[in-house]
Parts: sequence; C-alpha cells; structure tokens
Amino acid sequence: MFKRISIFLVFVSLALLLHANGDSWEKILRDKKGVVEFYWYPNNIVIENSLDIIDGVEHDLANAFIGFINETYGVEIEMQWIETDSFGEVLETIKNGKGGTFGSSSISITPDRRKLFNFTPPYLADVAVLITNANLPIALTDDELRKILNGSTAISITNTTLIQSLENLKKELSIEFEIEVVRNSGNIIKKIGEESNSFGYIDIANFLVAIESNTSVRRQFYFPVKLEGLAMIFPKESDWSEPVNVYFKSEQFQNDKRKIIEKYLGANATGIIEQISKSAEIGPLEEIVLSNREKESQYEQLLDAARRDQDSERLTIILVSIIIVGLVILFLLLALYRIKSQNTNRLLEQQRLVEDTNNKLRGLNEEKNNLIQVLAHDLRSPLSNILNGAQIIESNEKLSDQGNTLLGFILQSSEKMRSLIDKILDVDAIETGKHNINLEKLNVEGVIEQVLKDNRSKAKGKSITLAKNLEIGLYVKADKVYTAQILDNLISNAIKYSKEKSTIEVSTSSVGRMTRISVTDQGPGLTEEDKIKLFKKYQRLSAKPTQGEASIGLGLSIVKLFTERMGGTVSFDTQLGVGTTFHVDLQN
Repeated sequence: MFKRISIFLVFVSLALLLHANGDSWEKILRDKKGVVEFYWYPNNIVIENSLDIIDGVEHDLANAFIGFINETYGVEIEMQWIETDSFGEVLETIKNGKGGTFGSSSISITPDRRKLFNFTPPYLADVAVLITNANLPIALTDDELRKILNGSTAISITNTTLIQSLENLKKELSIEFEIEVVRNSGNIIKKIGEESNSFGYIDIANFLVAIESNTSVRRQFYFPVKLEGLAMIFPKESDWSEPVNVYFKSEQFQNDKRKIIEKYLGANATGIIEQISKSAEIGPLEEIVLSNREKESQYEQLLDAARRDQDSERLTIILVSIIIVGLVILFLLLALYRIKSQNTNRLLEQQRLVEDTNNKLRGLNEEKNNLIQVLAHDLRSPLSNILNGAQIIESNEKLSDQGNTLLGFILQSSEKMRSLIDKILDVDAIETGKHNINLEKLNVEGVIEQVLKDNRSKAKGKSITLAKNLEIGLYVKADKVYTAQILDNLISNAIKYSKEKSTIEVSTSSVGRMTRISVTDQGPGLTEEDKIKLFKKYQRLSAKPTQGEASIGLGLSIVKLFTERMGGTVSFDTQLGVGTTFHVDLQN
C-alpha cells in the first residue's frame, strides 16, 4: 500500500513539472489575454494562514506586478497560484518550466542559482541573523558562541540558504550539531522558542516582526549572513524578461514595494532593512543594533547584577530613590493643584466682574433708550403744533415777502426736525424689537420710481441729475416701508454730499438668488477711517454736506438695520475723489 502511494505522489510531481508552462509573453501580446502560474511554498494562497511574513509580501507584490502589466500593455492575465510540497519542488518546477511560470518562496539570489534561473530584481534585502532560545546567554566572543552552539540542535529549512549558512557555521567554528528540518521560517522561530537548547538562522524580516511579540528567542551578535537579495524566479527559456524589467525597474515598483513591506513589517522594521540593504556588508550590526540594543543591554545588566548577587544595599538604594522620586512628584502635584485652584478663583472673580459690568451697561443702555423715547415723543408734539400752525398761516394769510421767507424757513426747519425724530424712533423700535416687519412680494422698479420722484425737488435745488438703469421685472421679498426708507436714505445722502451739476444713478441687477439695488454718486468718496465708522449710529464722517444740510449720522445705520432685518446685506465700493456706490442685496 505504501509503495502505491509513493508511486502516485511521484506521478503527480512529474505531471506538475511537465505542465509548468504559463503562457509566453509573445502569446499574451498576440491574444491580449493569457495565464501566468505562480508556484508557492510553504503555504497555500490564503496568506493569513502562513507563518512566514515574506509570503504575504510576495503574494501582494505578484498581484501588483500582474496588475501593472495588464494596465500598461492593455492585456488581461489570469493568475494561478499553485501550492507545492517542498521548497525544492518550487526550484525544480521553475527550472523545467517555460513562458509565464514564476516561483515565489523567499528565494535568495546566489551565483549557482543564477545559472539555473532568471531572477527579477530583488524586492527585499537578504540578511539572515543567528538566533537562539532565550535561555541561552548572549555570546560576547567567538569562543563563547562555540561553547553555546556545540552539541545543540539547529532548526532550518531544507534546500535553502539558511541551512547552507548553518553548514558554513559548522566549518567556521569547528563544531558539531544536528539539524532538524521544519516547514518554514515561522516554524523556525516557533521551534527555537519552545526548545531551550536550539538555534538557527532566520531572515531579518521575520526576526524583526517576531521580536515584537515573541521574547522566547534572542539574536546573537556574531556571524550574520548577507546575500544579494530576495527575488522571484522564472525559467531561463522564458520570454518574460521584457515585462519583468519594465515593472521591477519602474517607480511604480518602488512605491508598491514600500507600501507592501510596510503593511507586513511596519515602518520601523522597513527602515532598518532599507538601511542594511544600502551597505555591502552588515558592518557593526548597523540599524539592527539600534532596534533592540536597549533590550539586550538591559538583559546584560541583569546578568551582571545576578552574578554579583544583587546585594541588598543596591536594592535599598533603588527603593529609597523610588520613594524620594515619589515624594517629589507628590509635592509637585500638590503645588500644581494649589496654583490651579488660585487661577480658578481668579478667573471666577474676573467672570463675576465682567457680569456685573455687563449688567450695568445693559441698565445704562435701557436708560438711554427710555430717555431717547421720552425726548423724541415730547419733542414731536410741540413740533407738530409749530408745523401745523405754519401750514395754516401759509394757506390763509397773505404775508410780505420777508414774512413768506421766514415762514418757509420755519416750515423747512420743522420738517427736518420731524424727519430726524422719526429716524431716532425708527432705530429705537428696531433695536428693541417693537417694529413689526411685513415681508411681501415687491416690484423693485415701482418702489424706486416713487423714491426718485420724492427726491427730485431736493436734487433740482442743487442741479443734480437723478438717473436710473433698471432691469425690468425684478421682484424682492421685502417690507415696502423699509425698502422705501432704505432707498430714500441712500439717495438723500447722495444728494447731500454731492456737488452741484453731478449725477446720481440708481441701478438694479440679479446676483445669484438676490436682487441688487445700487446707488452711485459722484461725491468725495470714503476714507479708511470713514469705512470703519460707516454703519455705526451717530457717526460723523470726514465729508461735509455741500450746502450745509443737517445730519445726525443715523441714515446709513438705518439702512443696515432695515436691510439685515429683511434678510439682506449691504456693501459698498468707493474711491476717494471719484464717488461711492452702495449695494443693497435683497432676497428674490
């Protein structure tokens, strides 16, 4: 029965070797599709189940390689992963294969293998370090290492440079030891960690990953081995050299390699391996020592302390030091807590003062608003009587020219005073929320025409031309009274500060979902200081009314208040000596 099984396995292996023929590169270019075979050992294609970290790197790198070829040459290549029973079977299969047949199994580049295979450019530094079980001491000389290893058991993988390195070590140190063969690099680390009197060579990548989670193995400083690099192989007779070189010599390969290696090894280990790969020899352990020298140094110190029995005086000093440090830390924490408490109390006091100040300011503001209301209302009644009396005299009495002049002056002054009082009360009503807004759909053109009509007599008195440039059919959602007041303030302001025989233009346009009303004058323009004070209440600007007209500095503040109350915005463009344009944007 055993003989039949053996014959069957031999037959299967021979059939595998005879059919190790992925499609040639010529055929794939011609047909625009084909199959490429990747022979894999020691694990199957489910990379997560592998104990060898390099398996994952090679698997992802092969996928990146074929993906690059598909995209670059416009072909469609199917990848077939074929598991073998041994590392030697991978080598033998590729040696006898043809076309797109590749082997990827942590294969070291050596002069002898170059005679048998084509190699891709290396993707990873090929450095092997000597590791032992953690129970074995670290050798500080060749003689110490010879004593540690002589008669111990080495763990390795058949047909690899790892086992060849062990044979070379035998000759170098003139020692004898047995070699136990396992399946892969992961098993080497696991076996050495479990058996106290064991050692072996392991590639640097798997070692760097292992020390992050396994403290049962230890690296020895002596006899590291560095070869040309790890690479994939393909048959000598294969015509795949062109696409292999295109990818492995490209910038894309460098990017893919870096990302994939970092994925499996981490950024720190990747940096150490890259540093090692730049030198021809290992040197004084280079970056490897930097990664774990601290752990080894601590271990050596513990060994020295154990040899000197770690006398009680040393332990006492350590304990006293710890207590002193603890007391110092406690004192610092208490001091910090006290400072924090003082700062907290100080902040609370400042907060209370700010709140008190705010309350006082709110009270003063309310008193100011009440005073304004009282004064404005008290002034409105006698002023109305003066205005009404003057109007009655004007309509019923015949006065001399001088009398008519004085009466006109009384009427004009009374109108101005009433207008100023109305503006003061309007501002107060908005700020206190007593003024109700009535938003409706307004025809912009109609409101503008009415305001222009109301201001023509003022403009005529200064020979100013009121022009318009209106876009037909524009509507806004706004309060009619507010809108008319806004336009009246802007136009009357423009008249007030414009020279005789100048032009004031009112224009409209659509700006996104808003309708823009613009009032442009040819006045003196605004200074930088004016721009800061522009929309504040009771502000005097640098420009003066050209005919001495009255101004209390409320017009533009009302424009801003009314516009924002209706959901709009106010902006302006100005140039000294040329004029100013105010823009009012209202919702459609």
